[in-house]
Amino acid sequence: MKKKSSLLAFFIVIYSLSYFLLTSIFYLLSLSQGYEGLGLPMFGGGDDGVFYVEQAKNVANNEPAILTSIHVLIFGFIFKVVGTENIFILKLFNYIGNILLAVVSLLILRKAVGHEKGFGTSAIVLITVLLYYPSLLLNTNLSLYRDVWVCFYYLWSILLFANLFIVKSRWPFLINFILLLTSLSMLGGYRKYALMSFIIGSVFYLLFIGGKKSRLPFKRSLVTLVLVFSVAYTFLRNFTVPYIGLSFQNVLDYRQSALTLGGSQMGISLDQPNIVFFYLNYLYSWVSNVFGPLPWQINGGATLIVFITETILFILIFLFLIKRRKQFTKIDLLLMLHSIVWFMLISISNDNLGTAARLRMVGWIPLLILFSKYYGQRLEKRKIAKLQKSKIDNNESVIT
Repeated sequence: MKKKSSLLAFFIVIYSLSYFLLTSIFYLLSLSQGYEGLGLPMFGGGDDGVFYVEQAKNVANNEPAILTSIHVLIFGFIFKVVGTENIFILKLFNYIGNILLAVVSLLILRKAVGHEKGFGTSAIVLITVLLYYPSLLLNTNLSLYRDVWVCFYYLWSILLFANLFIVKSRWPFLINFILLLTSLSMLGGYRKYALMSFIIGSVFYLLFIGGKKSRLPFKRSLVTLVLVFSVAYTFLRNFTVPYIGLSFQNVLDYRQSALTLGGSQMGISLDQPNIVFFYLNYLYSWVSNVFGPLPWQINGGATLIVFITETILFILIFLFLIKRRKQFTKIDLLLMLHSIVWFMLISISNDNLGTAARLRMVGWIPLLILFSKYYGQRLEKRKIAKLQKSKIDNNESVIT
């Protein structure tokens, strides 16, 4: 046990050092190339980090700023408190987000595993996967994107929700509830539809998976939801969703406007004359956003790299989890449900492969936690079987 704990501590140190070195290297390379330490134009496209820093400087200097999210306000506050506008300060802030992301992922994994003995191996698998995940490495270190904080607050909200409704927590109910509200307010501040996704996923969990008495018939409810959505798609496209401030038609128009941009666009239109064509194209969009680029969507070096490093692996992980679906506990189902809801939402609005690789991190990290749990258990079983076989062989050799 001590050996496994020491090995896990070693992997955590490697994770922390790797992310620090990576963000430092990108910063120095960016400075040397004249990009002010923000990012590098490795895969083309714009850099939102430039916009965030410009607006953060306005906030720090009490000038008018465009506040697209709380990310700008926090950066501006950091500039004001520290008394400098050095970009590396903000890089360090996002680095802290990477550390917190690993911590909350491990805490969720511990609750999912449910016992001390099998946690160590699964935790090492999880840290290894987080160290490998290319989109996570790039999008949380290359520039100053907000994605690491969206991932962190989404996962923290899942952990606190699990404390309230699934597993026993050391903290009182009220503390978990207050922390959940805090986490959700930050999640909504960073990305509104991330909060909407969490609310939808949590409501679905309580309705279909929660208490046995309150569980609704899944198949009948699914048919009802499809019928309701079909009616809404046909007759209520222009209804503006409160808080989000957008209608479904606004989202379709946004997606449609990007179809002519070329580059890494998928070219999948969801603005269809009838619901049947919508569902066919939506299924294609869902698969592309979750696993893409698909082989026929590869159109350059960047998409080829994503296909080799992510698409193939994600398909294998997804099949691995599907085979173990009957073993899923309630917290496993919570993670799976939130991933599916997130994938369903981004598949409506997003038609870009590069953006898909960045946005789907919120949905894939819960699945990677699940994968680490079951793959770690598999490794433990193999180890035990090997030890038992070794003992049998030793006993036979003594007898003979």
